[in-house]
Amino acid sequence: MGTRRRLPLLVGGLALLPALVVALLPGDGPATADSNAAAGIPDRMAGYSYLTGDVSDAPPGRALALFQHGWGVAFLDFPQAVVVGADDDVYRRVDLAEDRAGPETQGDPAPMLLSPDGTRIAVGDHDSDRADLALLDLETGDVVRQPVPGAHSALPVAWSLDGRLVAHLAGTAATNPYSGTPIEGDVGLLDVSSGAVRTLTGATQVSTAAFSPDGSELAVQRSATAGGTLEVFDLEGGGRRTLDLPAGHHLAGADAWSPDGALLATSRMPFPCLDTVHEAQWTACQGEWESIPDVLTFVAATDRPTEVPESLDGAVAASSRLLGWVSAREVLVLSPHADDKGGDPVDLAVTRVSLDDGATERLSVVPTGAATTGPGVSSWRRRSCPTCRSGRPGSPIAAGGRRRCG
Repeated sequence: MGTRRRLPLLVGGLALLPALVVALLPGDGPATADSNAAAGIPDRMAGYSYLTGDVSDAPPGRALALFQHGWGVAFLDFPQAVVVGADDDVYRRVDLAEDRAGPETQGDPAPMLLSPDGTRIAVGDHDSDRADLALLDLETGDVVRQPVPGAHSALPVAWSLDGRLVAHLAGTAATNPYSGTPIEGDVGLLDVSSGAVRTLTGATQVSTAAFSPDGSELAVQRSATAGGTLEVFDLEGGGRRTLDLPAGHHLAGADAWSPDGALLATSRMPFPCLDTVHEAQWTACQGEWESIPDVLTFVAATDRPTEVPESLDGAVAASSRLLGWVSAREVLVLSPHADDKGGDPVDLAVTRVSLDDGATERLSVVPTGAATTGPGVSSWRRRSCPTCRSGRPGSPIAAGGRRRCG
C-alpha cells in the first residue's frame, strides 16, 4: 500500500503506453470531486482485466489517464480502452471508443484523447460516411456528437489547455492506422462550447499538433510527404512561422510544448519503411532510420533567447516517449523498467526527469506482460500532477498505491 505525494500544478499532458494519456489540470467544469485538487497516479497501474466496468454504466468522474491495453485480437483477449480515475483507484473501459472502432483498427479502440482537466474524452473515427467527434463526459457519461463537415475520417490530436478547442485531423478519405505509413490530414478546430468547426487555413497534410500553453498558437507537424516541416500557426493573427527540426525528428505529440511556452519537444520520426517492397530499398531505408539518434530533443519555440536543454536518450525515455511536463525544466517520460532482480526491462515506468541535471524519479510502473501484448499510451491529464494514493489489494480496479503531486 503506497502513499500519495503531490507534484506542482502545471501545463502539459502525459501519455503512457501506446495509448495512455494523462490529464492533470484544475478544470472549470462540474466535478463531484474538487477539480483543483491534485490528482493521483498509482504506484503501479492495474493489469489487463475482464472485470473492468464500462464508463456508460458507471462514469468514473475526472480522470488521470486514458490508455489502450493490448494490441490485436487473440483468443479470448482483445484491446481495451481504459480510463483511470484521478481521485480514487477506479478503472473503467471507454466503451464508446471500443464501439466506434471499425475493422481497419484490427481490434484497437477508435482514436481518443483525454481533455486537460480530465473530465472529457474526444473520440474520433477512421472511417465514416459522416465523420464526427464524440465528446464523452466522464462525470455523467453523456455523449455529444459534433459533425465534421465533408470528412470521412476525424482524429483528435490536441486539446487547448482551457478545454475550449479540439484540434483534429480531417480527411476526405478513410484512414488506416495499419497502412504502414503515418496518418495525415487537414487540421480542423472544434469549438467545444458552440460545436462550430473551422479549418485552419494552410495546415494541410499534418500528422500531429500541439497547442501553446495560452492557446494562441498551434504547432503542426507536416507529414514526410509534405516536406516534414514544423510550423507554428498564430490562431489569432493568422500568421505562421517555420521552426528548424533536428534531422529525422518530428513534433513529440500533443504535449510537446513546455508550460512556459519556451520549448517544443521532438522525437525520432516513426519507422518509415513499412511500405517499402524491395529488399535492397528496405535495407537502405532501415539503415538510414536507425542512424537517427533515438532521443528526445528540444528546440526553441520562439525567437526569444532560450536555454535549450540536452537531449534525453533511450535509456531514460523509451522510444523517446514524452508523457508531459512537471515544470518548465522537468518532463515526464515513459522509461524501460527492470524488475528488482536486475533483469532485462519487462515493464515500463512513468519517470520524472530534470532537464537541468538529468536527475530521475520513478512515479509509477506500467505492466506490459498482460493478457495481450501489453498496454499502450494515449493521454494524461495536463494541469495538476499525480499523487500517491493507496489501492485496495486484490481489487480488479486497484493498481497499488498512488503518488500525490505538489
